[in-house]
Amino acid sequence: MPTPTPCPGTHNNAWRAAEAERQATGIDHDLKPVWGQPVHCPRCADRARSQLADLPELLAAIWLEALHGTRPKTTGTIGRSTTPSWPGQAARMITDHIIGGLIDFEDDIRDLRGLRPRVHHGQEGTNADRAITFLTAHLSWALECHPMAGEPHDRLSANPAAQIHHWHAAAQRFTRRDIRMDRYGMPCPRCELLSLYRTDGDDYIECRNLECGQLLTPGEYEEHCRAFAKERVHQTAA
Repeated sequence: MPTPTPCPGTHNNAWRAAEAERQATGIDHDLKPVWGQPVHCPRCADRARSQLADLPELLAAIWLEALHGTRPKTTGTIGRSTTPSWPGQAARMITDHIIGGLIDFEDDIRDLRGLRPRVHHGQEGTNADRAITFLTAHLSWALECHPMAGEPHDRLSANPAAQIHHWHAAAQRFTRRDIRMDRYGMPCPRCELLSLYRTDGDDYIECRNLECGQLLTPGEYEEHCRAFAKERVHQTAA
């Protein structure tokens, strides 16, 4: 049985930061990590399974969007045209990104586990469905034994759970499934922009700055608020 390790999920970000400071400065802290069982905690594992199961319906919704043409982009367009190059371009790009990622992930697991190569089918939808079925069957292994399973989750992480979350979040944004959001008043601890939001029903608070993508649990956000307030008091006193 593998030895449990701190879960690589974002809810351990504060603990990882405190550990890094302790190693650099020798100053102890009283934060405790959420332990994996044995690598990911049950919450992160369940979230990955649920989000993977959502992808077929989300991909279908993106495909329907492509039939009706690409919506003009209305935010983040400084210096860029708001008119798509051709109808359905944005839908095509995100579909390629998600399905390509799913297929690459399947091929990666097949190679790592010594399984026979994937059989390619001409139908894109068939390839996606078969990849999701395969990944669902092998997800428990991936969350425990994949070489990147212990890598902390972030926007660029190769951790299987982090990749699934990235595809799921991108599909939700495109299909407007995340429209019900609460905005948080503190700046993001990573990019320092006022871009922290929480989607209705989500466990995480997310930075909507596309160059950042920081994820925080409510507990981490509260800790960030306390640290921010403490820093401001010190600045005022100085």
